[in-house]
Amino acid sequence: MALPLTNKRILVTRPRGQAEELVSSLKALRAEPLVLPVIAILPPEDWSRVDEAIDALPRFDWVIFTSVNGVRAFVERMQALGVPVSTLAERKLAAIGPATANALARVCRRPDVVPEQFLSDALPDALPDVNGLCILLPRADIARKEMAHELRRRGAEVVEVAVYRVQQETGVDAEVITNMPTPDLITLTSPSAARSLAKMLEEAGRAEWLVRVPLICIGPITADAVRELGYQPARVAREHTIQGLVQAILEEVKCHAHP
Repeated sequence: MALPLTNKRILVTRPRGQAEELVSSLKALRAEPLVLPVIAILPPEDWSRVDEAIDALPRFDWVIFTSVNGVRAFVERMQALGVPVSTLAERKLAAIGPATANALARVCRRPDVVPEQFLSDALPDALPDVNGLCILLPRADIARKEMAHELRRRGAEVVEVAVYRVQQETGVDAEVITNMPTPDLITLTSPSAARSLAKMLEEAGRAEWLVRVPLICIGPITADAVRELGYQPARVAREHTIQGLVQAILEEVKCHAHP
């Protein structure tokens, strides 16, 4: 019996080196992943603010991680500076989503808090009273500011440091997209991926894909970015993880399957 995604071409827009989980899950369902990295994850141009924060780690009550990339970049920088990971482990730790929590557990320890909703906006309510506490947010240079604003509103001192940069992937030639078969579905896992894909498709003369091909988003923030670009998400994953995204793909395909 054919698996539900047999021969379905699915565009995977994850950054280089980060597509494996989605690609292998799709292949297991006999889909044909079309891998097109649309964003690049780069180190900061200047590490000085990060280094100051790492040097001052003992003064922070909480360190909050919002992505796997943030965990990886921060801990690698600690190691480069010769600061033991135990210094981080002694702080209260929070992580958004199971992937970030697992990444933190691998290199440091399990976080104290993971909100039930895998969204940064849900984190302030998941924390105990933060009034008078000092909180460190190691994150992307383009991270949304709402969570930091809310924590400050609740009386916390919040220090945000960019531990990585997100840019449009420049190593993909427009010809690669021009010669790519039209996918049956497009997956998007971040607002920056949505914006970069739209720009790359426009440059390659394939902007119609965003209208004709169902767009499957990992979560509501990504879906909002799609709408801001003037397009409509076909489906938003209920669980904002890679496996949640795969489930949303299956639901979308089943919805359009012939009886």
